[in-house]
Amino acid sequence: MTDEQARKRNWLNRAFYAEKTAKAYLEKYEREKSLAQRLSRTFSESAGSPSGNSTEDALIRLAVTERQTQEKLKELVHIREEITTAIQQIEDNDLQAVLVWHYLNYFTFEQTAEKMHYSERNVKYKHKQALDKICIDLHPET
Repeated sequence: MTDEQARKRNWLNRAFYAEKTAKAYLEKYEREKSLAQRLSRTFSESAGSPSGNSTEDALIRLAVTERQTQEKLKELVHIREEITTAIQQIEDNDLQAVLVWHYLNYFTFEQTAEKMHYSERNVKYKHKQALDKICIDLHPET
């Protein structure tokens, strides 16, 4: 694989890593939400004991985590849109399909080959062809 192909591959892989990060934030949000709900129940059952500060803190953390999660999800959507647009510029449907399966559906080459009814070797060949054809504005790495 050439240096340019490797840079393009890394650019296309951004969706995979952005989705992993977004899922981690979603999990964090669910944990914060659960904690806030438990603290809220504890506070209401104790009829207004001084534990209100921990409930308020939990709600603040929940709001912050929700905002962070929304930012990560927006970033993921933006990256996926960029990748989709770049893939759609390739005029070969097979090459487009290989890239979509691999970089947007996160399939391995083996899984992609199975879906496309090709050999894994053929999919890898098409992948390299697609990397050569895709037009991405890569900023030189410094």
